[in-house]
Amino acid sequence: VQEIVDRAERASEMLARADTESKNRVLLRMAALLGERCDEVIAANEQDLEQARQAGIEGSLLDRLAFSKAKVRSRITSLNKIAALPDPIGQCFEQQRRPNGLVVSRMRVPLGVIFMIYEARPHVTVNAGAFSLKAGNAVICKGGSEAQRCNTLLGQLWTEALEAAGLPGDAVQVASLSHEAVDELLSMQEKIALVVPRGGKELIRAVSERSRIPVIKHFEGVCHVYVGDRADTDKALKIVLDSKLLMPAVCNAAETVLIDASLRFWTPMLVSALIDHGIEVRGCPLVCQEVPEIQPAQEEDWYTEYLDAIYSVRIVAGLDEAMAHIAQYGSGHTDVIVTENYSHAMRFVREVDSSVVLVNASTMFCDGESLGMGAEIGISTDKLHARGPMGLNELTSYKHVIWGEGQIMGAT
Repeated sequence: VQEIVDRAERASEMLARADTESKNRVLLRMAALLGERCDEVIAANEQDLEQARQAGIEGSLLDRLAFSKAKVRSRITSLNKIAALPDPIGQCFEQQRRPNGLVVSRMRVPLGVIFMIYEARPHVTVNAGAFSLKAGNAVICKGGSEAQRCNTLLGQLWTEALEAAGLPGDAVQVASLSHEAVDELLSMQEKIALVVPRGGKELIRAVSERSRIPVIKHFEGVCHVYVGDRADTDKALKIVLDSKLLMPAVCNAAETVLIDASLRFWTPMLVSALIDHGIEVRGCPLVCQEVPEIQPAQEEDWYTEYLDAIYSVRIVAGLDEAMAHIAQYGSGHTDVIVTENYSHAMRFVREVDSSVVLVNASTMFCDGESLGMGAEIGISTDKLHARGPMGLNELTSYKHVIWGEGQIMGAT
């Protein structure tokens, strides 16, 4: 463990001084290697999938473990996009000239060493390496044992890409670690700047409790679509379907539909459309009055991240009740209002305390690529220091830079 951290620390010192061109060469080489060795990556992933099936893993975790040709191609696209993004390191922002003539600004700087802990999700090995590298950080990746073959190969590709560009191969380390080794790393606050866990609630809670290092949590997404007063119902139906069916097993998939009471007449049409698209519907008592054949929702349904083709549906009295429901049952992740009522939309945007709030758009747009980040290494449900999709800027800190012309504070 000490050796892994020491190598990462030395690599981070070199990356902090690396120029943009060198970092981009790594990203582009990694993209090329993924293309050249795509069949190897997929074969390693298929071995992981087969072992996972034999171990009884199924459902959403198995979906997140899969690294298909389409997903590999998507990572290649993301690597190229991240290479094309501006380098955040050395960027100055919030510049101002003080009355005494001093020019004050903030400059983005790397964090240092980042520790990523995640289940399944081989694509995180690509994203974490890409974002950490471009932001001048070294990263230690601890993927789940269920993805060990694929992650190990991806780690080898990162080493090859880094060394080809003249940067230390230890900048991206994919480590197979015991629970005891992970606990030891979580105590090394003098060496590691940030921990980013991605996985189930229990993993994130355990890491947060054990770590002496700042942790950015990526808890579940209990996301809502509120079809509000004066909503365009055709638009609403498309948004409700897309927010669930595009990728049901991701954290920004919607789990609950709230229907304004003014649109109660539309409820049977909505439920029928959901069922026709293979979505199981669980309704509140008012919804069940409109559509008696559906399953009644239980209290725990409103808190549940299904990660499956299931929707809880509730009729609410209006905007205030919709926002109260989101405040009580939501996870502060992603929430949508569908409405042509501008004042209601603005209240929803101001008052719903979630990392991403959308008006008349699918929850699927809570996504790093959609937001111009190239991809993301996760979607933070914290408020400090990152919130929502995390990209390059979220993996930096800053220092204050002051330019003067001989000013002094006191008399000489």
